[in-house]
Amino acid sequence: MEEFDLDLIQVLWVEDDPEVTERYPEKAVEFGLQLNAYSCWDDAKAALEGDYDRWSAIILDAKCKFHRESNDNAVVFLREALDDISTICERKGRIIPWYILTGGDTSEVSDSINDKRLKWDGDWTGKKHKKYYSKNTDNEDLYIRIREHAQISCRIQTQQMYQDVCDDLTLLSKESRDDILTILETMHFPKSHSDFIPHLYYNPLRKALEGVYRLAGKAGIIHDDFFKGGQVNINQCFWFLIGRPADKIGYRATERIAPRHIEEMMSLIMNIGNINSHSLAESQPTELSEAEIQGYDNHIKQSGTNSKYLVFSMALQLCEILRWMKNYIAKNPNREENIKKCVPIEKIESVEKEGVNEPELIGILEEHQGICHMGSKFSVLLKHKDWLGKKVKICNYIINTNPKTQKYPYFVREEDFELIG
Repeated sequence: MEEFDLDLIQVLWVEDDPEVTERYPEKAVEFGLQLNAYSCWDDAKAALEGDYDRWSAIILDAKCKFHRESNDNAVVFLREALDDISTICERKGRIIPWYILTGGDTSEVSDSINDKRLKWDGDWTGKKHKKYYSKNTDNEDLYIRIREHAQISCRIQTQQMYQDVCDDLTLLSKESRDDILTILETMHFPKSHSDFIPHLYYNPLRKALEGVYRLAGKAGIIHDDFFKGGQVNINQCFWFLIGRPADKIGYRATERIAPRHIEEMMSLIMNIGNINSHSLAESQPTELSEAEIQGYDNHIKQSGTNSKYLVFSMALQLCEILRWMKNYIAKNPNREENIKKCVPIEKIESVEKEGVNEPELIGILEEHQGICHMGSKFSVLLKHKDWLGKKVKICNYIINTNPKTQKYPYFVREEDFELIG
């Protein structure tokens, strides 16, 4: 593998004029660029594929040779080279911006340049009304623009890597979207954010999770009462989505909405972020005092969770949660029907509890086929598995709406029974 200066931006350059290849690189160094010249596309393509991660930009002389033995032909060269670049970038999963630098027939050159360059270089066309750079007048402009594009290319590359989820991130606030992309960008390009402090991103991820809950609210999956005053009751939303009663708000879903793995991801993000950190509907600020922020930072450091790997994994999990919610909404698009599944708790508890005698409210906690229960009528949500085998008295219970445990007509939480032996 060819050695190169790690402190310079590496530019793959297709140019066959010896005079040009001798003079231009020296000037480019002044702009932080190292131009690496190849006299034909065959050689340049081999270098591109052989050491893809090295290159930050590509410069093409419009009338260079396609094969070593071929004659200069701008139409053939540009068509084939640009097609190859597009194919290679797509296969590698990273965009490398390319530019045309020419001193030839401009009309012939313009007709051969496709519009893919507009993604990174469209403002040049808007300002100069041309698709290329002239060797006579635009060299330094090109070097400056490559340097600028190379500096922001980490974000472009990150968006390319996560193209599927980037569209989903537009559903969140701009603040949340930028925070998540910054985390992902740092994961892949650590030098782009050398001052990255992991624990400063736990709260933003918690607020991004609130953004996901807002999407559910707009779709009627979570009732409007969970969002009173423009603020998200994040804990109650969580309980609601996993099929538990949201007691403070007063609603329960007719069935569990979030699958187990999504529940665990949401729980991690909620519990590492500061419980006093909330987003508001408009500005999404963190409403914490400096003393609270400092206290929280110290807590994070002392607990040993000040790790970039943890925050990287949390950002990826947030993306998974967002994708899941988007798909769930797509499968349940009817807001009115969704709202009907948000049942007031008092309505559930007001159902006549027939067939339960006083003696049946006392019994032993058991587990069969992965389901905790007491007797033949009560499904039990049991966190403390060491309580299995103990005698309890049930103080309160509701109708069981979970289809997976329907053999037990009633549902009991830990706080709804007491240990008696």
